[in-house]
Amino acid sequence: MSILKLTDHGIRGGSEILVTGGSGGVGSSAVSILSHAGYRVTAVNGIYDESSFIKSMGAAEVIDIPDPAESAGKPLLKDRWDAALDTLGGNLLSFALRSVKSNGAVTCCGNAASADLSLTVYPFILRGITLYGIDSQNCPMQTRTRAWEMLAGIWKYPWIESISTEVRLQNVIPEIEKIKAGKHRGRIIVDMQN
Repeated sequence: MSILKLTDHGIRGGSEILVTGGSGGVGSSAVSILSHAGYRVTAVNGIYDESSFIKSMGAAEVIDIPDPAESAGKPLLKDRWDAALDTLGGNLLSFALRSVKSNGAVTCCGNAASADLSLTVYPFILRGITLYGIDSQNCPMQTRTRAWEMLAGIWKYPWIESISTEVRLQNVIPEIEKIKAGKHRGRIIVDMQN
């Protein structure tokens, strides 16, 4: 849904996109789809060094989580990206909004880092940045169908299996602990049958 919203905003292949949460399920999928579709992706690396994994998903560049103290009090940062896809919220969403070029767009589809957002109105009134909230739960069926058609077509990426791990229900607790510790990568599929 986030990628669809960015393309509807006019962000095209060849554009530079920032993706937060690059080693997580949504982030790594976004990195894969965007790079496969011709975008130049910069992904934010998590707590642990997952840069090799993120680059294998197609990122052209991997950066570490920006230190909030370095940009504290700065209403705008250097404009580096045409758009951003944020999966984490909080300081990373603020960083993305302050770093996107004029008339760019940022989508927000998660709050794993924080539900709070601290920034000024300057990205909106001085750069014309648009922030799109992605509500996949209440998304109209027409939009879902469009996204599914894109995933089955030009956004299809053959390595989706490489970012998925299937676990039995009785083995899900260790996977949850990995997520909480920031050591999780990709998607987890829980087998409810066995």
